[in-house]
Amino acid sequence: MSGSRAAAPDKLERGAMSVTDIVFFVLAGVAPMGVVVALTVLAIALGNGAGVPGTYLIAGIVLALFAIGYVRMSRRVTNAGAFYAYATKGLGHRAGGATAYIAVLAYNAATIGILGALAFFANQVMNSVLGIDMPWQAWAAIAFAIVAVLSYFEVTLSAKVLGLALLCEVSILLAFDVGVLLHNGFHGFSLDVFKPSIVFGPGFGVTLMLAFGSYVGFEATALYGEEAKNPHKAVPRATYIALAVITGFYLLTTWAAISAYGVNHAQAAAGADPTGFLFAANAKYVGGFTTDAMQLLVITSLFAAFLAFHCNTARYHYALARDGLLPKALSHTHPKYGSPIIASAVQLAIVAIVVIAFAVAGQNPYLQMGTAFYGLGVLGIVLLQAIASTAVVGFFLKRKEPGVSKWGTIIAPSLGAIGLTTGLVFMIKYYPTLTGSKEAWINALPWLLVAAAALGAIVATVLRNREPAEYQHMGDEPADLIQGEQRLGEPTRIEQLTPA
Repeated sequence: MSGSRAAAPDKLERGAMSVTDIVFFVLAGVAPMGVVVALTVLAIALGNGAGVPGTYLIAGIVLALFAIGYVRMSRRVTNAGAFYAYATKGLGHRAGGATAYIAVLAYNAATIGILGALAFFANQVMNSVLGIDMPWQAWAAIAFAIVAVLSYFEVTLSAKVLGLALLCEVSILLAFDVGVLLHNGFHGFSLDVFKPSIVFGPGFGVTLMLAFGSYVGFEATALYGEEAKNPHKAVPRATYIALAVITGFYLLTTWAAISAYGVNHAQAAAGADPTGFLFAANAKYVGGFTTDAMQLLVITSLFAAFLAFHCNTARYHYALARDGLLPKALSHTHPKYGSPIIASAVQLAIVAIVVIAFAVAGQNPYLQMGTAFYGLGVLGIVLLQAIASTAVVGFFLKRKEPGVSKWGTIIAPSLGAIGLTTGLVFMIKYYPTLTGSKEAWINALPWLLVAAAALGAIVATVLRNREPAEYQHMGDEPADLIQGEQRLGEPTRIEQLTPA
């Protein structure tokens, strides 16, 4: 929190974030510890068992294809409303409006769901490990207050907090991986986990769905382009680094977890005790204080994800308000720190209203609120990724830029769109597994994404009729960023975005 660079009025702080800051943000948003304890164990128990590492590798490859086109667009359009901006440029303004409202719904839902899980696990873990007995509502209020303070100041302060939390949770899980390796040796890590007959065996669809859900958050790199140093280099680098790190991490940790129990026994063990599956293995292969530390780090992991997703969502609010798709007041930023203070406040108000409603109704913060909203958020974000891949193809097909690689602009994003659409099909089919609920209202929530898309398209149409100039500039790169490129002597975004 330097305070040395005063941000221009109603602009995010330019040049504040390094590649490392962005990587910390997105990896913390992925919440590796929370994902491993919850989603990967569920994939082993209900999915294809020993084939989980191979399935995560497939998901990583599909998302790498998505990322190739995604970063190509990030070099042409720097906008805090990334998915929305790309859809506008590649698929048209109404599609951009629809995508904008899907993003608002999905990111808000995911943020609420993460807070529900955080409050629940904080209540359980702090009581069992440290003997601190407080209701879940109190833990939710504490997390809420900390995020409110952090989001007020420079974005780099949040990046430092997220970086510390991320390093702690990754370190403890790598200690587990190494412990299993030292005990079982390399021969204990069976290559059977990559056999097609096991990977594509019964339960593959469930695991693929959960694998895509495990990556949600890494795509947020482009949201911080306006605040990055040299965004057209920083965003691509951060995207590739984040994706490579998280893929390698999931691959190694799921492989170690299966090796700890054995290829033929891991699925039964995970099914018998999903909540204790990883902790029991860690107690056996590492032991000492690390098992208690692992449980405590589930809380810090979920807090980091809550903070990261709050910041992501606030930037969508800010970007859409700036373009006239949400109330203009949300586009105001702090004059010193460049933080989107009104957008953050509104996002936190939405969270508070939902949490209070669930608390008053006596609902479980995890089994009702957490799973309901996080499942909706995951489905919406994977849908946004598929839309973005399609938009990249549409953008470059319309422009037909000479000398531009077809692989990076057409082929890779097309393959990514096909893979992500396949994941969406499995998510819709197995949505009750994703939410872990049999309640009809929870599993009907995906219809809200359809309603959000329709509303967004209507709002864009209204904007066209009332403010045609604003409508034409939907999703544009901020003018001061373009001017900055002109001062550096680089090609401007206007030149790149103007059809030949």
